[in-house]
Amino acid sequence: MRAVSRFKEIYEETKLPVLKYISSKCLKITDIEELFQETYLQVGEALDKGADPREPEAFVIGIAKHCLSHHYTAVQRLKARISLSGGSSGEPVDIPDSTDIEELTADKALFDEVFREITALPSDVQRMFYLHYFLELSLEETASLMGVSESRVRQRLYQAVRRLRRKYRGR
Repeated sequence: MRAVSRFKEIYEETKLPVLKYISSKCLKITDIEELFQETYLQVGEALDKGADPREPEAFVIGIAKHCLSHHYTAVQRLKARISLSGGSSGEPVDIPDSTDIEELTADKALFDEVFREITALPSDVQRMFYLHYFLELSLEETASLMGVSESRVRQRLYQAVRRLRRKYRGR
């Protein structure tokens, strides 16, 4: 019973930092939930075997790191790093627009279509999108987790949102 209460305590203390970590490191946003669950499954198993970490966040992130490395091949990780290191073409300027992406997703069928569009974006942009719009992290926090500049995040998100607005404007 002690392991169950310790698991709940560790889960509540670490779930958001671990979700941020996994979201920033995964190659596809569709993998986030699976990796998150696998991480906490392994945390539970470790606690059942007697582990009692003094630094729960470091302990769980270490397990998440292990899950990520087993989930993806070295080739997939290398390709993702290469896509993150691509050049940028200057600072974007936000274009005011009355189109609200959240309003566009009110309809389930449209939501599914928009989600497919997001998952078709390069993996680094998917992660940026997830961290900034779903987890509501600032551009600065997103950039820090992704290991890129804030202007890079701003530019890539601007391009993705502009693409979505063009495709779904007026629907």
